Amino acid sequence: MDIMLESVLDRRVKHEGGYDLYLEIPEKEYLQIYEDVNNEAAENILKQFLQLHQDDGRPDHIEIKYDRNNHTINIKALLKYEGNDHTKADTLPNYLNYE
Repeated sequence: MDIMLESVLDRRVKHEGGYDLYLEIPEKEYLQIYEDVNNEAAENILKQFLQLHQDDGRPDHIEIKYDRNNHTINIKALLKYEGNDHTKADTLPNYLNYE
């Protein structure tokens, strides 16, 4: 899963209701992990992606599409932040802190 997440291209568009998040995944990486292009897989990928980036957004209105011409799997979701409880950010080990 980590290799696939590293190859994901993401884009965000801000608007009144939050952010539209667009993920583009190469079909080869996607199909190595998932057999079908479905909402369950999209939700799983979004959860892992947001966790990897320590993003507190809550995905809603999730759509997934297989673009066979471009050999990509595309996921779109609305990220909402209003009223979220923020999770504690991971701290850097001392040797990574620059002072």
